[in-house]
Amino acid sequence: MNDQTDAQLLRAYAEHRSDPAFAELVRRHVDIVHSAAVRMVCDPHLAQDVTQSVFFALARNAAQLTARPVLSGWLHRPAQNIAAQTVRTDVRRRVREQEAAAMNELLAAEPNAVWENIAPQLDTALGELSEADRDALLLRYFERKSASEMATTLGISDEAAQKRVNRAVERLREFFAKRGLTVGSSGLGVVISANAVQAAPVGLAVTISTAAATLAGTTAVATAFKTIAMTTLQKTVVTATVAVLTVAGIYEARQASTLRAEVQALQEQQAPLVQQNQQLQNERDDATSRLARLDDEVEIAKRNSSELLRLRGEVAQLRRLRLAVNTSTTDGGGEALVDKGLRRAQRFPRETWVEAGSATPTDAIQSFLSALISADTNRVTGLIATNDGSGVNVARLAPGNLGIVSGVWIVNQSQRNDESVHVSALVEHQSTESDKTEEVTSSVIIWILRQSDEGWRIVDMLR
Repeated sequence: MNDQTDAQLLRAYAEHRSDPAFAELVRRHVDIVHSAAVRMVCDPHLAQDVTQSVFFALARNAAQLTARPVLSGWLHRPAQNIAAQTVRTDVRRRVREQEAAAMNELLAAEPNAVWENIAPQLDTALGELSEADRDALLLRYFERKSASEMATTLGISDEAAQKRVNRAVERLREFFAKRGLTVGSSGLGVVISANAVQAAPVGLAVTISTAAATLAGTTAVATAFKTIAMTTLQKTVVTATVAVLTVAGIYEARQASTLRAEVQALQEQQAPLVQQNQQLQNERDDATSRLARLDDEVEIAKRNSSELLRLRGEVAQLRRLRLAVNTSTTDGGGEALVDKGLRRAQRFPRETWVEAGSATPTDAIQSFLSALISADTNRVTGLIATNDGSGVNVARLAPGNLGIVSGVWIVNQSQRNDESVHVSALVEHQSTESDKTEEVTSSVIIWILRQSDEGWRIVDMLR
C-alpha cells in the first residue's frame, strides 16, 4: 500500500471497501488533520473528535474524490468546517452550564430570602388570577404535572396548556413587581415549585381521616377536637423549627454574598496589575527587537568599514600609479603620453611574464619582459621595431635589474592617430643592495608601441 497514490487508495476503498487502503490514507494524513484541528479548537480532546469526523466525511465521499490529485487540500476544508461547528456547540454548552450554575447558585444562596418575600402574598396573588390560569398554575407548580398531563386534565393541547401556565406566571410576576418584589418569570416558577408545597407532618392525614370517620357521634366529635388540638401543637413545633432553619439560611446567604463581594473587589484590584504586566511585556519585546536591529546595523557598519578601507587602499594605489604616469616625460612632439586619464590598469606579477605573442599591447609587453629575463636576444629584437631600420639599443629598454623585479602595472591608453597605443608600465619592488639592506623602490617606464602586420612592436621607451 505504501507505493500507491492517494487516488489509487481512494479508488480501492470506494470500489472494494478495502479497509487496508483506508487505513493507509488515515496513517498518511491523520497528523495533518489533527494538527489543524488542535489549532482551531484549542482542545486536544475536541481535536480528536474533529479528526474522527473528518475521516468519516472522507469515507462517505471517497467515490467523488478519486480524481483529486491533492487529498490534503480537501481534508483541510471539512476539518475547518467541523472545527467551527464544534467550537460553536462547545460555546453553547458552556453557556448552558453557566446558566445552570448561576441558577443553582441562586437557589442555593437566595431561595429563603426570595421565598420569605413572596410567601405572605402568594395566596393573595393566586386569588386574583382567573380560574383557568389558577388551575393551570396549581397543576404545573403545586401538583408538578407535566405539560401532557395538564393538557389531559384540562382537555386542551400541550401547547395551549404551556401557554396558559406562562400567562399565569407572568401575571404573578406583575403582581409582585407592583409591590416592589422583582423576580424573573423563570426564577419565580422555580421558587414556587420548590417551596409552595411542603410535606405535612407524619400521621396528619391518618388523623384527619380517622377524625372525619367518627364525627357522627358526640364522643367522636370530642375525640376529633382533641386530635385537632394535638395537631395544632405539632404545627407550632414544626413552625418554630422552620423559622430557625430559615434564619440560619438567611445568615449563610448573607455570608456568601459578602464573600462574593470581597472576591469581586480583589479581582478589580488585580486588573490594573495584569494590564501593567502586559504593558511591561510589550515594552520588553519592543526593546528586544530594537536591540536586534541595532546589532544588525553595527554588523553591517563593520562590514562596510572594512570594504571602505579596502577600496580606499585600491584608490590610493591607482592614484599613485596615475600620478607617476602623468609626471613622466613626454614624446618628441611635446604632447603628454597620458592625456585622457587611465582607462585600465592591471598588475602582472613576475610569474605571469610568459611568452604571450604580440596580438595586443599587453601581450607584447609580457612577451618582451619574458624574453629579457630569459636572455632571449632574438625574441627581444623581434619585438622591437624602428622607423629607420637602424635598430634600437636593447640595453636602454631594460627596466633596471630585472632579477629582483616582482611585477609591473600595465596601463593601456587610447589610440592616437590610429598609429600607436601608449602603454605605461610601473615596475614594482625593485631593490638595491648598496648597503646590504633591502630598499623597496619603483620606477616608471613608458613604452610606445605601434601595430604592424606581425603584431604590436615596441617603438621607443621613456623613463
